[in-house]
Amino acid sequence: MQFSKKKNNKKTKKYFLNLAYVSAAIILISAAGYFGHKVYNYLFFKKKVFILKKISVMGKDITYREKIKIIKQSKLSKNENLIDVNLKRVSRLIASDRWIKDVTVYKKYPDKIVIVLKKRKTFAMIVYKNNLYYISPSGYVIGRADYAGGYNYPVITGLNEDNAYGYFRKLRKALYFLKIAKYSIVSNIISEVHIEKDNGIGVYTDSGLYIKFGMDRYKNKLETLKKLFYEINRLHIKYKPYINLEYKNEAVIKVNKGSRVLPANYKNIVIPPDIFK
Repeated sequence: MQFSKKKNNKKTKKYFLNLAYVSAAIILISAAGYFGHKVYNYLFFKKKVFILKKISVMGKDITYREKIKIIKQSKLSKNENLIDVNLKRVSRLIASDRWIKDVTVYKKYPDKIVIVLKKRKTFAMIVYKNNLYYISPSGYVIGRADYAGGYNYPVITGLNEDNAYGYFRKLRKALYFLKIAKYSIVSNIISEVHIEKDNGIGVYTDSGLYIKFGMDRYKNKLETLKKLFYEINRLHIKYKPYINLEYKNEAVIKVNKGSRVLPANYKNIVIPPDIFK
């Protein structure tokens, strides 16, 4: 009986001894965490080991003026704690500018933040409620046109502002035409692309010439126009500022005494010089 009591006493002592070890370990770990946190706050926040000294804005065709604008928009300021900077917030602030297509922001320790931008490209302009707006190749409205951005872009007209479905359908068609025309004979002379009532496309050039392209087959019609211009220059034809390319493989021009229909394959046909007299 006495042996059993001694055995129980040893077990009790061992239990309390282990409990004391565990408690001591917990206290030491807690103390280390507490003081470690204090040291961390002191070094990195109070002492400001990592402070922001440089903000770099990178990207193609980014002007100095635009870089200053982006830095202001980011709400970043020098001498703030780099660790505290919320990169997601900075990215959202910069991306709120409609000119910015993509933005990447990252920290470069010990003292720098790098902003990498990709700008939207102005492709054309649209008329909306009597104002001009820049749009991208995809039709994204970038912003209101002004002298700083310039007006040397084709204007898309004839869009129905009251019908959203019709508006975007016509806009897509006009953008599709402009993308094809970019590599054609009219690439640098288009002043306006007009969507007509029948949904056909008409183009005004810088010189005031109106070219009616109709509903479809624009690549072929642009090639026909190229051949027509060649013959007009070769024969010194004087014509009114109107060309109709609605018809298949042929073009109609208005000359002094009315319109003539010309075949598209001019190079294979001998055209009498007096045909337009």
